[in-house]
Amino acid sequence: YQFPDFPAPKWIYLSSLGETSLGLHDALATYLDSHPEVKLAFQPGTFQIKFGTEALKDIYKNTEVFFCNVEEAQHILGEKSRDLKTLLKKMSELGPKTIIITDGFSGAYAYETKNPEDFWFMPIYPHTPTERTGAGDAFASTVVSCLALGKTLEEALAWAPINAQSVAKKIGAQEGLLKPSQIGELLAKAPDTYKLSKI
Repeated sequence: YQFPDFPAPKWIYLSSLGETSLGLHDALATYLDSHPEVKLAFQPGTFQIKFGTEALKDIYKNTEVFFCNVEEAQHILGEKSRDLKTLLKKMSELGPKTIIITDGFSGAYAYETKNPEDFWFMPIYPHTPTERTGAGDAFASTVVSCLALGKTLEEALAWAPINAQSVAKKIGAQEGLLKPSQIGELLAKAPDTYKLSKI
């Protein structure tokens, strides 16, 4: 892999790459060090988790917002506990500024290092899934899109489960992705229980 030469973007979204991609991660970390204005969103895939936190320490330390599910967090951290506060806090110690851990139908949890006393919970948007392929990707990419558009983390966390549930009601990873106007319509119809809360 060779890291391409391109004008600095506002965001880079890093997700699943192959087992021979470690060198590209090193190049990306070097790029981020020399372009501190670029924000990194990191949602590790299987091989990135297998590489381990030491091999990717420069990626973790340059991450603006990090995504994984509970089981992935346990594996990354070598942690048996499913306590979300413990997992969020320990993940932040690797360097990411904002950590979001999803827990399937139990919702999503978030933590920002700039507010170290606050842990957040966002429930799922009510739905009956057909199959869940792509739901996590829809969730994470919606959060990053919202942040890139200048929305707050609170707004992003309200939007993301709506896109995720729409994808989960379709077959495949892309069917069901919504336009911002469609997300807004469903948000306006959300039940009173659909709201961000501190844990």
